Amino acid sequence: MELRTLRYFLAVAYEGNISRAAESLYIAQPSLSRQIQGLEKELGCQLFIRKSHRVELTPEGLELRSRATEVLEMVGRIEDEFAQRDAAAIVGDVHIVAAETAGMRLVARVIADIHQAHPQIEFHLHTGDDLQASDMLDKGLADFAVICQPASLVNYHTRELPDKDVWGVLMRADDPLAEGEGVTPAQLAKRSAYFSCQQVSLSHETNPLRNWLGHYRGRTKQVGTLDLVRNAGAMVAAGDALAVTFQGIGGYDTDELTFRPFEPRLETGSVFAWKRHRTFSEASRVFLDAMRAQLEG
Repeated sequence: MELRTLRYFLAVAYEGNISRAAESLYIAQPSLSRQIQGLEKELGCQLFIRKSHRVELTPEGLELRSRATEVLEMVGRIEDEFAQRDAAAIVGDVHIVAAETAGMRLVARVIADIHQAHPQIEFHLHTGDDLQASDMLDKGLADFAVICQPASLVNYHTRELPDKDVWGVLMRADDPLAEGEGVTPAQLAKRSAYFSCQQVSLSHETNPLRNWLGHYRGRTKQVGTLDLVRNAGAMVAAGDALAVTFQGIGGYDTDELTFRPFEPRLETGSVFAWKRHRTFSEASRVFLDAMRAQLEG
């Protein structure tokens, strides 16, 4: 299987039309069709369902789209890193997958400092929970991660970040709970709430939220989960549900919404992580050295 064939496949997958894909690739439609047919024969499965004016991915095609995207992203990064080795200035990309957490404050300050010294280093931030972070680190799609605790981190080097996250509830400003200074387990148990995907399941014994709720944990109705605070704000503003999240993340600075911390107070930390035995580009090494200087100095 050639990388060129994977690129052809992705063009058809995203265009949903062989003619348009051929135009974007600057090749003839019959040639592209033969390439796709050859790929299906090589893999022994049908990748597309052909219809009159479009094509749709089969389940096997959807799986290949995900895999092919990862492969081509990795190849592109390798090519960029080797092309930049002889450059006088440090040039390159650093990919960081991070939870929405106060731990990002230090990371942001280090990135700002590096931009001053090495303006040709580009940083790419991806939002994800601990499972998404581990997946991206393991596949080489991210160089580093900022992960909320608790999480399984045996395969990674980690350093604890200094800023702690304060748990609490995002609510409408006219909600009766907004009249108090905090929200107790008994009060939360009476309401429906969205929970951040960055927090592990309430059934997980190491979840600090489980311990904070105590015997009330089975009484709170979980409406759903959200992985971005701004989206949580939109859902809370539109209805009567609450959102359990961290204080000061941003995205809900409006007159409609307000935040109240848990009472008693609950804090958790986060860690900066990278995969063991990973070989880094020069740009990633610059960032890692700067982070370690901050966290170990």
